[in-house]
Amino acid sequence: RLPNPEEEVLIYTKNGTVTTAIYEDGKISTDDSIWCWYDVDFVYDEETDEYLVPEGWWEYRHYNPDDVYNFAVDDVVTHWMPLPEPPKGE
Repeated sequence: RLPNPEEEVLIYTKNGTVTTAIYEDGKISTDDSIWCWYDVDFVYDEETDEYLVPEGWWEYRHYNPDDVYNFAVDDVVTHWMPLPEPPKGE
């Protein structure tokens, strides 16, 4: 199954890239999202009069050109796992 929307996870792609990413289910409005979105073709929902973040995997480290914050993962995500807990103490 897929992770919860907007939960940052570790992904592995068909081409062997490992990075952190989030999955969007296409049901979260840009106003309700916890992420900042720039230069994305949003889906307009006439019923709710809101723009929705498109469904898919998104990241900001490996698949993006310079100065772009959110970029669709341009590869097949084959595996994902939750991020590990941060270290405790010093």
